[in-house]
Amino acid sequence: MPDHEDTDLSHTHSVTDGTATRLREVVRDETVRPVGQIELREERLIVDKRREVAGSVTFTRELRRETVKVPVELVSEVVVIEHHGGTGAPGVIVDGVELAAGARREITLYREEATVDKQVVVAEQVNIGKRTVTEKRVFDAVLGREELVVTEDGAVQRLDGDPDLGIAGLDRPV
Repeated sequence: MPDHEDTDLSHTHSVTDGTATRLREVVRDETVRPVGQIELREERLIVDKRREVAGSVTFTRELRRETVKVPVELVSEVVVIEHHGGTGAPGVIVDGVELAAGARREITLYREEATVDKQVVVAEQVNIGKRTVTEKRVFDAVLGREELVVTEDGAVQRLDGDPDLGIAGLDRPV
């Protein structure tokens, strides 16, 4: 296989393979001509929130009944008749007046009766309201990202030191 050397534009070298002398010139063109474009993509998260019904609460006022006992003192009047005999005192005296024989006198007696009624009053006041609670959560997601992988095959020469030049073309004799 013949030896070759890359040279600047103005230099030429002779190459000898033992039988003949050949003149070869290698020209390096530093101009990069676009051949194509590759878009490398990556995934990004898009977080969307939606509001959904989590549940409901129903309020009902129900009447609970219980039987209670209420103690009440009631007052009644009674007639007390006392008879004292043999003292020579006049007959029966009612309200400071003597009751004559055959006469009638009425005394009104009173008593208390209880009537029980019900009255509705506010026993408690319940306030009902809503508030929001913010909860921070962290969700795990796997994201993909494309990278450029270059596989060199054949007589491909990689130029080192200048990342703008990328990969050089085939090393072909001129």
